[in-house]
Amino acid sequence: MEIRQLHNFSRIAEVGNLTRAASLLGLTQAALSRQVAQLEAELGTVLFKRNGRGLVLTDAGQRLLAHVPIILRQIAAATRAVRGDEGPVQGTLVLGLPPSLARTSVVPLIDAFRERLPAVTLRTVDGLSANLVEMVESGKLDCSVVYNQPPSDLVEMRLICEEDLYLVSGPAAGDNGKAPPRTLALADIARLPLVTAGNTNVIHVALATAMAAVGLEPQVAHEIENLSAILDLVQRGYGSSVIPLSGVHSCIGNPELTLHRIGKPSALRCSLSVLRPVRTLDDALIEQGTSLISEVVRQQLAVFHANVERSIDA
Repeated sequence: MEIRQLHNFSRIAEVGNLTRAASLLGLTQAALSRQVAQLEAELGTVLFKRNGRGLVLTDAGQRLLAHVPIILRQIAAATRAVRGDEGPVQGTLVLGLPPSLARTSVVPLIDAFRERLPAVTLRTVDGLSANLVEMVESGKLDCSVVYNQPPSDLVEMRLICEEDLYLVSGPAAGDNGKAPPRTLALADIARLPLVTAGNTNVIHVALATAMAAVGLEPQVAHEIENLSAILDLVQRGYGSSVIPLSGVHSCIGNPELTLHRIGKPSALRCSLSVLRPVRTLDDALIEQGTSLISEVVRQQLAVFHANVERSIDA
């Protein structure tokens, strides 16, 4: 197998049409078709089948596609290692982000990469923290920002900051139809029906652990993984939700949503870290990329914190 064949195979799989893929790759359809035939002959299996709309992967093609991004990233990393520190870093950095940060930080991150690392293309993937860790460990991601994850022998984890958690309530969320106070104790939250991202979600685990320490437990009314859907349910009065600072910032100005600090006895926080595979510790692209990601996320959260606190005090 050649690197070029694998790259072109993944592009065909992405667009699902041989003619369109050939145009994007700057090849003739005949030349691209020959590459596919050569790859299938070498592997001894069919990778694509035709349907009414174009080409779709066979089961064998799906299995190959799962390995291709990892292979291409390893080759790119090997190339960078051979070249050493000559010239500015370049290539593609695939970054995992939790949903709350994906909603608010992608544009600032791309702006920062364009300014500071212009030869680097940033790609982002959304996911829950535990899933993102597994993707970094397996090589499917170059790095990721995650919440409250235990150490691993396969990844290096660097703390970015401690991110505050807030309660978001909707219409008539408090007792007797009254809005809860703007600063809540855990005992106040324990009386509210909550919309959460599930019992294994790191934000819910942080809340449940803090409550358990004072003999309380959360009342989970609905479990929904999608952050936008959670906020929609809160806005419609199905319950309240505990959400990280990066997720509640977009709620400012929404007349149907109210933000509340969590305190008494102390604020509720989650650690936010950036992680990368230990095998990439000498990779300049990932080193500079993760440093820039940490800087931008830290700056964004400082701005968000000031905005949210002003909103609560208004």
